[in-house]
Amino acid sequence: MRINQARLGDRLAGSKLVFFDCDGVLLDSNGVKLAAVEHALAAYPSALRERCKVSFKLNFGRSRRWHFEAFESLAGTAAEADFVSASIARYEHYLQQHYSAAPPVAGAATLLQQLADCAVKCVVISGGNEKEINLALAANGMDHYLARIIGSPVAKAAAIRTLLEQYDCTPGETVFLGDAIADAEAAIVCNVPFLFVSGHALVKRDALSQCWPVGHWAGEVENLQPDAPITRFNLVAQTIQEDS
Repeated sequence: MRINQARLGDRLAGSKLVFFDCDGVLLDSNGVKLAAVEHALAAYPSALRERCKVSFKLNFGRSRRWHFEAFESLAGTAAEADFVSASIARYEHYLQQHYSAAPPVAGAATLLQQLADCAVKCVVISGGNEKEINLALAANGMDHYLARIIGSPVAKAAAIRTLLEQYDCTPGETVFLGDAIADAEAAIVCNVPFLFVSGHALVKRDALSQCWPVGHWAGEVENLQPDAPITRFNLVAQTIQEDS
C-alpha cells in the first residue's frame, strides 16, 4: 500500500495518545463560532465585521480574548470603551444558545469508539472554553471517550507537553488532529505528527503545507471516518524560516 493510501483508523490505532482539536475536528462548529463573531460585532459596520472574520479564520484556534483584542485594534477609534469584555460577553451569550447543538464531524463517534477499543488515549486540546466544550461533547455523547479536555487559557503547545509527560509518551507515539494554523504550529513546536482535518476548516491546506518543515510527518483527511484516506503533505524543498 502506498503511504498516501493509508487510512485514518489504521494510522491512529498504532498511536499511544491522540490529540484532537474540538471545533471543526470533533464538532462541526466552526460556522457557529463565525456566527458568534457576527453577533458580537453586529453594531459595527459590515466592512469591519468582514475584516474581523478574516482575522478570525486565519487565527482560528486561539483564545477568544486574543481574537477580540485583535478586533479592537482593527476597530481603532470606533471601538466602544469596554470593547473586549463587552464583545466577549455577546459572543459567549450566542454560544450558550447555539454551541451544544453543533453536530459531530462525520465519523467522530465511530473513530473514538475504535480507538477506545484499541486502548488509545484520546484527549482534546482547544483554544475554546473548557466548560463549553464539555457540554457540547456531552450533548453528542462523545465526552466519555476523552481522558482529558484542556482549553483556554492554556496554550496548545503547553497542553501537548503536559500530556506527553502525564501519559509518558514520546512525540512519535502521538498524532494531533487539527484544522487551523494554530494547531499546526503547536504540532511543529512539539514535534508531534499532524493531520489536517479539512472538511470544515476555515483555511485551505496550502496555508499549512506550503511552509511545512522537511521531515515532519503530516497529512490531510477530510473527516473522521475511520476509512478516510490520508493524503501526505508534499515535503519536497519546504522549510519554515526561523526569525532572525
